Amino acid sequence: MKNIHLDKRTAKDIDQHIDRVHRDLGYTDGMIMLPQVRELLRLDLHYYQLDDPKLLDEVVHKLRVGAKQVINRPGLLLDAVRKFDLNALFIPDGKRILIDGRVPDLKKRWYESHEVAHSLIPWHAEYMLGDDKETLSQSCHQFIEAEANYGSGRLLFPHNNFTEARLSSEISIDHVRKLAKHFGNTITSTLWRCVEQSEHAIFAAVGEHPKHYCEGNSKIEYFVRSEKFEQQFQNVCEEDIWGWKQSYCGYNKSGPLGCSEIQVADIDGELQVLLMESFSNSHNVLTLGCWVRPQPIQVFF
Repeated sequence: MKNIHLDKRTAKDIDQHIDRVHRDLGYTDGMIMLPQVRELLRLDLHYYQLDDPKLLDEVVHKLRVGAKQVINRPGLLLDAVRKFDLNALFIPDGKRILIDGRVPDLKKRWYESHEVAHSLIPWHAEYMLGDDKETLSQSCHQFIEAEANYGSGRLLFPHNNFTEARLSSEISIDHVRKLAKHFGNTITSTLWRCVEQSEHAIFAAVGEHPKHYCEGNSKIEYFVRSEKFEQQFQNVCEEDIWGWKQSYCGYNKSGPLGCSEIQVADIDGELQVLLMESFSNSHNVLTLGCWVRPQPIQVFF
């Protein structure tokens, strides 16, 4: 899945809502405390477990205030959660966030901030829990989720502080890991935010280990590109990245997997050099690719 860049007007609208939250929190630096965000926005948080139907039913039926469909037919919510194997969802009228309790704690943080972003973006409320006639088209759903992802990133990585920290060193997996620790977020979400916010031609990929591939899984689950990379290397696809990873990654299942300079043609057919490095967190392989320089033209006499 490729990331979607928002138009500047939409991004600015979301920024204004997120910036107000940061101001009201009195944020100065470091980790955003989501319990304080929920208290500020008067949001409730509940956990459910898809593998425990009794607990899921109990959580849903405790919703005393919520969207009309949920009150009259709580089965709608149960069906949606089970059918789509949802990790989290936001119920606008009741201002409630539901998260699958099986999700690891750091991922809970991302899912929660994603649903908080849904709650902060005014035009999202009308799209939540619609009936069949109001079901979103796939493209519309993708844009709504992209907006929530953007808002979540802005919430967890306050713009000014994160920009200063990000630019304090050359971009690398090691620098991303330090930023993740400072802001209290996953390495994956930090890498994503670093790439999307970058002014340079860089990309990130999240996916399988090229030397320990599990058949049936997505080789590259997420392909995140900076705006400049998207413009300059529209021709680069997930299969290219998978092939490059296979050429330099080691067999170890965790930690640094290796790095390499890769030659690739840009959209104009000019050869460029990308520096790639990969790191395994034992669950996924994270790859960072950065434009380094044009490939010099060799002239033979």
